[in-house]
Amino acid sequence: MKTTVMGLVLMSVLSMGQAQSPKAAVDTSLDGIFIALTSSTDLQATVDMLIAQGANQRTVIAIAAAAGIAESKVQNLQVCVNTVSADVKVLGVTCLLPRSVMTAYAAGMSDPLNFLPATAAGKRLDTKAD
Repeated sequence: MKTTVMGLVLMSVLSMGQAQSPKAAVDTSLDGIFIALTSSTDLQATVDMLIAQGANQRTVIAIAAAAGIAESKVQNLQVCVNTVSADVKVLGVTCLLPRSVMTAYAAGMSDPLNFLPATAAGKRLDTKAD
């Protein structure tokens, strides 16, 4: 009985430690956003993660356009930022309006070099010597 209780306590401490461990940092640079969007299997979750880590909403949408993600997929996205007041009493959400999403998308389509200076030609290829 004593070892069972000790085992349960140990397991709960370990699981709490894992839950509190910091998650890997998300790259919100132009290249990082490009790679995240083009390799994503769940575009909404990827956009949410990027914005939660501090990426600019309009930049994410413009990079999606420059990366060749279909306009119909981008139109269906909820592009929102959650805000919390200093005293943590007021929570808020600010979302881009559909016309703002499409304006950012058009900016990415019309000038992809502005949003993807290092990856304008597409994904980077490994340059390993054979």
